[in-house]
Amino acid sequence: MKTIQAVARYLPEKCGGIQIRLSELLPVLQAYGVESKIAAAQDSKYENTYIHNGIEVYRYPVFPQPKAEPNYGELPHGRFEYFERWLRQQKADIYHQHQWTPKCGLPHLRLAKELGMATVVSIRLPSPVCQRETLMLNGQEVCDGKIDEVKCSHCCGVPSAISDTAIQSLVHAPRSINDTASKLLHLLKKAPTPINTAATALLTPVSLPAYIVARRQGLLEMAKFADRIVTLSERLYETLLLNGVPQQKLIICKTGVPDIFLSSSRNIKKTANQALQVVFLGRWNRNKGIHILVEAIKSLPAKISIELTIYGSAVDDEKYRQQIIQSIKGEPRIRIAETLTREELPSVLATYDILALPAQWFDVRPMSILEAHAAKLPVLGSDVGGVNELIKHNVDGLLLPPADVKAWAEAFVRLSEEPNLLSKLRQGIKPIRTMSMEAVDTVNLYKIILEEKIAQNKLSLAVSQTLNM
Repeated sequence: MKTIQAVARYLPEKCGGIQIRLSELLPVLQAYGVESKIAAAQDSKYENTYIHNGIEVYRYPVFPQPKAEPNYGELPHGRFEYFERWLRQQKADIYHQHQWTPKCGLPHLRLAKELGMATVVSIRLPSPVCQRETLMLNGQEVCDGKIDEVKCSHCCGVPSAISDTAIQSLVHAPRSINDTASKLLHLLKKAPTPINTAATALLTPVSLPAYIVARRQGLLEMAKFADRIVTLSERLYETLLLNGVPQQKLIICKTGVPDIFLSSSRNIKKTANQALQVVFLGRWNRNKGIHILVEAIKSLPAKISIELTIYGSAVDDEKYRQQIIQSIKGEPRIRIAETLTREELPSVLATYDILALPAQWFDVRPMSILEAHAAKLPVLGSDVGGVNELIKHNVDGLLLPPADVKAWAEAFVRLSEEPNLLSKLRQGIKPIRTMSMEAVDTVNLYKIILEEKIAQNKLSLAVSQTLNM
């Protein structure tokens, strides 16, 4: 079985969880007879090919930089012909796309379908359904995920003074007007406050509604050209159904942890006066909520014995990172550590008491929770979709309001002053899903859609022969 695994970028570049998990999964799939090649975009005029972790990686050029909207890539990006020529040569059985961006979006999926490959799309982020890309209504509360031009426009900054009727009319404005307004808005973002504020109020209603509708249309086009759409959580599954994705196209296939995490064990025995050891893993991004942890710990009285270690990985927002660094000066209970390698992570995790995950967005399936549970660490997590599917409140962790600093501080106090609570939560951790389990489910999915494709081809041939008799 030959597969193409498509992403918007790939290792050894600095990448996020999507690429890291894929690089770990593909060798496991190989053991089940699945041969894979990676197709990954790169910001370049040229193509190149190399081997990474035993897998062939083809980097197709994207030049010039495609516009960000519509998110899924309404038109093929520059130099798309390189990707097209390469994909035609592969003769693969299955095309599996793991991202939904202008660099790896609808044109790529459509081409694979036209070439006769069985097609799969994995949705690993909320961006295909959410213009804010967080699934948090007004940035404050969990959203149902229903794409609606009026609700989504107001959520993303269209002033409430703009009527529903006006928004619905702006949806049908010529795309050239939307694009022009969007470009002007981008250019004026760094202008002085009065100009920036005025431009935002004037141009956002012109540019945004049509892009929201395009996002919904892109999702439906995805459903048209994908044989299966893989989701990682029950909540996202329901959201896709709500937006019109046919149920027969949807399947849940949850990620699992590599074997390297299963061998880690907790050998640290906590003494009565030892500080509560809290660890954070994740990108430097405001949606990850590092500032919530910092504010919570800074608010605690000095008598609370606690230490927070921040292992920030990729830097999405350097300004945010610097703000955190400045805010913890003079706070000895918080430190920033060097980024861990995947090999180091299991043994280092096992030295902590609890993982803190203050997600400020819909984190579809945060692997750090599974990795923590593998090391017998309970988790303090935000009570939002994805996170609350992996944590059982008061059983293997605690669920807290995402942005409530006081609630996070109280949880730290409780863990510090109730020594039996940590032990109880640790004992509540159940066996976790492994990457081998994920690989078996993935192989079975591939077999099912290939069998369906063969059956469809036989039916088409039979119909054609009947018509020609």
